[in-house]
Amino acid sequence: MDISTNSNEVALIVSMAFFVAGVVKGVIGIGLPTTAITIMTFFVSPLMALGLNLIPMTVANMWQLSKADNPRELVKNYKYFATSLVVCILITSFYANQIGDDVVRLIFAIAVLLFVCLQVFGFNFKMKPNHDNFWQGGLGALGGLVGGVASIWAVPVTMYLLMKNVKPKQFVDVSGFLITIGCIPVSIGYIATGVFQPNMFIYGALGSVVAVIGFQIGEKLRNKVNAKTFKNLLLIFFSISAINMIIRSLLEYNILN
Repeated sequence: MDISTNSNEVALIVSMAFFVAGVVKGVIGIGLPTTAITIMTFFVSPLMALGLNLIPMTVANMWQLSKADNPRELVKNYKYFATSLVVCILITSFYANQIGDDVVRLIFAIAVLLFVCLQVFGFNFKMKPNHDNFWQGGLGALGGLVGGVASIWAVPVTMYLLMKNVKPKQFVDVSGFLITIGCIPVSIGYIATGVFQPNMFIYGALGSVVAVIGFQIGEKLRNKVNAKTFKNLLLIFFSISAINMIIRSLLEYNILN
């Protein structure tokens, strides 16, 4: 789909995707880029979805981070994760435009399935306190390697926080910080390589507004809906969508033909 000739359709797709994604993030605390990109890839190319996701993802996570109890402590306690994440995203984000839509779609789909498995089966490995810096650096690098290409690094962040056994409020604060800090290098890479184009700015601004509106609605719904049921339905949607994306990518390479 060409943005310049289908502006109304793109605006509608962005509004729908980021409103739903904002509600999801408001209810369960995570999942905005995963939800938004998954929805958009039904209508636009994966690379266009990555570009359209850039501004709303940054704004929504900055909004979440602004509500953190102590941002300075987050920087101090998670600096190794943030550093390795930023460095690796900065490198891999320059390759997203080169590897093409089908590879991006495949990597994104695999990351989504890993996210689903993590949510369904849990992750019971507990790190030793003196190994914290090692895991921060390693999982930050892993998040960066995938995140620069697919614009999703929540899986390693979630793994690390589950290993650390943090409290729910701390989970929201730390994930907000690490996802926000990763938006800086991914923005540099996507702008430099043309994944994010100037004509996407207005759609990004629109997506940011509806995402924040959805986020606020989701926060209000958090105590009124059955969060577990909502989350399970969301994971089913993610699974079906990811499998569909994997099949489409493999068909493009004639692997399933």
